[in-house]
Amino acid sequence: MDKAKVAISAKMEDPESTEFTDMKRTMRKNMLGRPVDTICGRVKGRSASGGETAERPFLYLVKEEEAYVVDGKSGSAASTAHRNICN
Repeated sequence: MDKAKVAISAKMEDPESTEFTDMKRTMRKNMLGRPVDTICGRVKGRSASGGETAERPFLYLVKEEEAYVVDGKSGSAASTAHRNICN
């Protein structure tokens, strides 16, 4: 969980302001049906200008140490990965 928090925070505009909710670690299946160790949850923080950002879903792939934060673009890699693995 700590590695996931560090990786997700690094993707935020103000890493020190991040707050995490609904974090869950589970084994899920990817689109090919293979098990993937994942952490899914939600994150919010502050923008570079000091305002609060909206809460956004995230996905962390444990083995690969890869983090994805959904930025609202429905066709983005983060959005697709989160939808396919976390939902």
